[in-house]
Amino acid sequence: MADAQPAKPAAPAPAAKLDERRKMELQNTLNRISIIAGIFDTRMGSVNCKPFHAIRELMDIYIAGAIRALSGGRDYLDNGIELKDEERAGVETLILKIYGDVAKKDAPAEKA
Repeated sequence: MADAQPAKPAAPAPAAKLDERRKMELQNTLNRISIIAGIFDTRMGSVNCKPFHAIRELMDIYIAGAIRALSGGRDYLDNGIELKDEERAGVETLILKIYGDVAKKDAPAEKA
């Protein structure tokens, strides 16, 4: 029997066209998010902790997805973002870099 592959998350349903007010709210939020990410980048420069630096990479992936959603007329706050396959793989790698392999840590130790 073939190994079961994890199901890919379903793509979000097409969103209704954004009205100009909501689009401006989303753009302003995206601007603030980008500023915070820039400040985080500046402040973390003196921190010698590679897992902590990976958090900034996660921010970049989120911001890129939010930009794509907004330019496609989708509300990234209410409907989330869609990740490209390489971004999804990158997120998984970054989570492992930040938290380690939680599955291994939670697995029962083998007896000698």
